[in-house]
Amino acid sequence: MAGVTSQPGTAANKLNEPFGLAFDYSNSLYIADLFNNRVQKYQTGALFATTVAGQANESGCASSVCLSTPADITVDTDGNIYVADTYNKRVQFWSSGSLSGITIAGNST
Repeated sequence: MAGVTSQPGTAANKLNEPFGLAFDYSNSLYIADLFNNRVQKYQTGALFATTVAGQANESGCASSVCLSTPADITVDTDGNIYVADTYNKRVQFWSSGSLSGITIAGNST
């Protein structure tokens, strides 16, 4: 359904340690791509994902545009994403379509 079997990578059709999963109201699949430091969205029937939180190139950092080992996610009815950003010790809120997140819990320490 998502990713390429036994082939980790950063391409839009690959994952590296997929961890948390969530579905939105239209049954799009969201995956916390742990070691690629991003959240990928697979729309129903799509072979490639779109990065909806974090950086598509696997870069991890503590700024508002990055994630560092996102472990779990949830999506609300408006398509907003809440991400457990493990190594940054925070929960990030990414409004639907946003290019950056807002820390709503934790303080990176």
